[in-house]
Amino acid sequence: MTTERVERPLLESLAPLVCFAASLGIPIVGGVAILGLLQIPRFFYDWTLLTVAEVGSLLALPVLLFLLRYCLQLPGAPQGSYRSVLDFLAMRRWHPALIAALIGLLVLPGVWFFRVDKDLIFLLRILGWPRALKSGDFRDDLDRVTTLYQLALMGGIPLLFSLHMLSRWQPKRPFLVWLLVPVLFVGTAVAVVVLGTIAHFANN
Repeated sequence: MTTERVERPLLESLAPLVCFAASLGIPIVGGVAILGLLQIPRFFYDWTLLTVAEVGSLLALPVLLFLLRYCLQLPGAPQGSYRSVLDFLAMRRWHPALIAALIGLLVLPGVWFFRVDKDLIFLLRILGWPRALKSGDFRDDLDRVTTLYQLALMGGIPLLFSLHMLSRWQPKRPFLVWLLVPVLFVGTAVAVVVLGTIAHFANN
């Protein structure tokens, strides 16, 4: 009983500091994970320092997320608009429309890619997984689908955050958030084209 009485106020008093540290750490680690997304296919055939950094960021991200979620449950956690930002970073108390939009961001790029470019599945079928990884064409296809996800997340996450804040500012209009989900997908598609074009000209 004595230990609980000492530890609980300490955790509550540290909650704002931990929340602030996690609010900085999650975007930084998440940014590294997205920028290094091209390293994911290399997990299977070519480990480098960048691949190690990507693995580290992917392991650190859920740790920071669950730490933030725990701190937000303590009485000393921040409130107000700052709390809404922290809830977004912790993926906590999201509007159902945001969850649907996130699922769409994770599913639609892959569906679109495999409908347009079927070489990846074709090569996998005829070569099998070990031999396919040795194929330059298969690796190029993996890079293309990974790049598509990278661009979709870079364009879609800021829009997802805007939709989250709108859901907090307009709590009495829940259907407004649902109506804007298609706008988020259109905006993400536009962002993919713009970012892809910028990246193309930057590499030439």
